[in-house]
Amino acid sequence: MTKYNEKEEACQVKDRPGKRRVRLSPFWIGFGALTAGAAWAAGTTAYTWAAMHPPRFPVFRPLNNELPLEDIEFQTPDDVCISGWFVQHPDALGTIILCHGHPMNRVEMLVWARLVYAAGFNALLFDFRAMGKSGGDLCTIGHYEIGDLLGAVDFLAVHPTAAGLPIGAFGISMGGAVCLMAAAIDTRIGAVATHGAYATLHRAITQRGRMMLGPAGAVFSLPALYLGKLWFGIESHLVSPLDVVSRISPRPVLITHGELDITVSPKDAESMYTAALEPKELHIMRRSFHIYMHTEERAVYNKRLTDFFTTSLSGQTVPALEPSVDDCPSGTSTL
Repeated sequence: MTKYNEKEEACQVKDRPGKRRVRLSPFWIGFGALTAGAAWAAGTTAYTWAAMHPPRFPVFRPLNNELPLEDIEFQTPDDVCISGWFVQHPDALGTIILCHGHPMNRVEMLVWARLVYAAGFNALLFDFRAMGKSGGDLCTIGHYEIGDLLGAVDFLAVHPTAAGLPIGAFGISMGGAVCLMAAAIDTRIGAVATHGAYATLHRAITQRGRMMLGPAGAVFSLPALYLGKLWFGIESHLVSPLDVVSRISPRPVLITHGELDITVSPKDAESMYTAALEPKELHIMRRSFHIYMHTEERAVYNKRLTDFFTTSLSGQTVPALEPSVDDCPSGTSTL
């Protein structure tokens, strides 16, 4: 038997006639890298711009009229006209301001309005600036939105039936972060509850990049952070409920979070709870996500939330103010 010898010509593989070896030209390598870089830059820029100029989802009024929704408008300290609904309870224990997440509108909070109304509270739902029917064309995901909530507090302070009643604030995601930062400024907010709130905007953007691209998340988040600062002068690490939550004490704080949240880490809730002073509560919901609450945990949470506001706001009063703005100007206000 003849032995195989790789050196013999017959045992060597030759290029077949008509076949050419593919060689990558430095030109095409450079062109591909340049194209990929341009696509990355354009994508990051477009995403960041869209986040700060979100699409306006329509505001649908419920058809069943189970809540007595009153259309309202009020002005923010920086003269943006905010649109919302006021739900008046005939024997109100107080008023709960409900703050939606990014990039939604007040409709997202209707389920919570039903809950607090059934518990004996007025409810105030509004669209943050640049969303829903409110004025403005720039969303800062928590920075200027603090003024929107403070405008709601001013509105209640001069409302014919709500003036003098205690005020609570509840928000989800971005709305929760705004509630914490506004309460640290305005002591008229007597109690704060949040679900899925971020600890800092910087963390939130970094986590969003990680959620989208995994370990390569910095490829998204670092340019987004840079562009936000470049375009609008916003230092994301200064938009920080974590740094101010301790100022809310002695007013009570309830912080909840879904353990399965991949948008904002439950560690954000734990960090804010650690930074907060008493009285404070932390509840991690083992089967819930960022906004979605598992049905088996929702009933327990609903009772916890209403009990929190009933107990926390009992006996509180808020000084009434003289009205400073009668109504919003025609058209939309912008920054």
